[in-house]
Amino acid sequence: MNQSSVQDAAQVTVTQPHSAKESFLSRAFLIGMVIWLGVSLLFWAWYLSALEFVVPFLYMYVWLLLIGLPLWIQRKRVEAALQNWKASPMLKFVLLGYGMVLLEEIFAAFFNHLTEGFQLPLFLARIGQFWALNVFAFSGLILGWHFLLSRFRYSRLEAFMLVGAYGLFSERIYTQMFANPIAFLFLAAPTVFIYGQILSPSILSLTQHGTRHLPAAVRWLMGLLLPFLVAIPFLLILNSLRTWMPDLFPPRNFIP
Repeated sequence: MNQSSVQDAAQVTVTQPHSAKESFLSRAFLIGMVIWLGVSLLFWAWYLSALEFVVPFLYMYVWLLLIGLPLWIQRKRVEAALQNWKASPMLKFVLLGYGMVLLEEIFAAFFNHLTEGFQLPLFLARIGQFWALNVFAFSGLILGWHFLLSRFRYSRLEAFMLVGAYGLFSERIYTQMFANPIAFLFLAAPTVFIYGQILSPSILSLTQHGTRHLPAAVRWLMGLLLPFLVAIPFLLILNSLRTWMPDLFPPRNFIP
């Protein structure tokens, strides 16, 4: 078997389930998550139209429809284009990760800024502020997951969902679990999908994956904890800068 065939076989073993049972369970889980997402979006559509119109909530609809859905539909083409990009795997992964963060933050800045009334100069300033904050905030996620995927064996579904779970903590959605269970129930799935989509181009760009197999519980625990550990120095720097130079970052009424 030639080198190319070996690499292709290794990639298949990493990115695909290993049995018919695993394939069925993965498909069922994904379908369940998509249903949860759909129900959540219907709930918030009802809430926004019948109870309270919260402008920043429009962000998740626009992102999922304009970015998330096309990315899913065209994922094979995106994967082929990114894997044919002649750059080092780490460079591609990191650049795509930060690039998606910058794109996502344009949407976040826009819908938060609408609560102030739209002014183009202020909107452009808000974009810069959101970019500055989230370059620090997402560094642990991007660098942590590059380390994990380059060394350990994760399926793409596992990586997508674990990245999404990071968002539940990063966005403090978990705090609503007991304080406001309804909010948690209907914010969790959109958050998971948005975060997973942010890192999806990076994941799709990989042509070689880690081959070390770990038990599922260990694998998932590492996927949850390592990005937070990598994020610590970046968050410490961010918190210091927000104290010393608050005008470089979004107001705390946008992002506490």
